[in-house]
Amino acid sequence: MGLPVRAALLQTVNGPFVIDEVELEAPRAGELRVRMTASGICHTDLTYRAGAAPPAPPRR
Repeated sequence: MGLPVRAALLQTVNGPFVIDEVELEAPRAGELRVRMTASGICHTDLTYRAGAAPPAPPRR
């Protein structure tokens, strides 16, 4: 059973990051789930947004 979480989604090159709900798969053997309370956007995220690094959007 998955867990609904909020994620920043990118649908098009140079498009906005859209916060939407996605379903996170349950952890597999040898994995664990970590609760995140905050996050940020780094230069690499902006590089993908600009389409300067493969693969092209849509991205999750």
